[in-house]
Amino acid sequence: MGVNAIHTALGRHTKNSIGIISAAMPAVEFPYPLPYQATTPSMPITLSAVTRDNFDDIIDLQLLDHQKDYLASNSYSIAQASFYPNYHTRAIYLGEEAIGFLMYVSLAEEGQPGDYAIYRFMIDSRHQGKGHGRHALQRALDEIRSQPGVQRILISYVPANPVAKDFYGSFGFVEIGIDEEEEMVAEIRL
Repeated sequence: MGVNAIHTALGRHTKNSIGIISAAMPAVEFPYPLPYQATTPSMPITLSAVTRDNFDDIIDLQLLDHQKDYLASNSYSIAQASFYPNYHTRAIYLGEEAIGFLMYVSLAEEGQPGDYAIYRFMIDSRHQGKGHGRHALQRALDEIRSQPGVQRILISYVPANPVAKDFYGSFGFVEIGIDEEEEMVAEIRL
């Protein structure tokens, strides 16, 4: 499959794209030395469905000002998912506190059975740089891998961002090409 087909699957329903803050990571300058090694949080990182009970907590999560243009808002993403049954939204919790949001998508309806893409991934600005994103992404990858028939997981990011490349690479993502929005697409083949 060509990069344009991947872009269509990945970028069709996104603001600027998908990725990290965590998708917002492209312009981030980190206050800690790299490569950064996450520490084990004292409380567990868990994923939960976004529901009416946690909706307000999720839409109140904030990115740093310079990250906001890189990622659609959580409220937009939740609304978007309400129209597409193959979109899965998750609240990221540290213990009992909502600290992030992610959305992943089955691409089966786009003609790519077995392919999943992470469209949104963000950690609240107050919790960035503490390793929580690393633990949350691992939980998300575990959840996606548990889906029946999954063969590949995709994500994209700004190619000039070595932090995103190294972060995703540490999970096994391998770059496969640049999409039409000039973002790097990376995949994990299972």
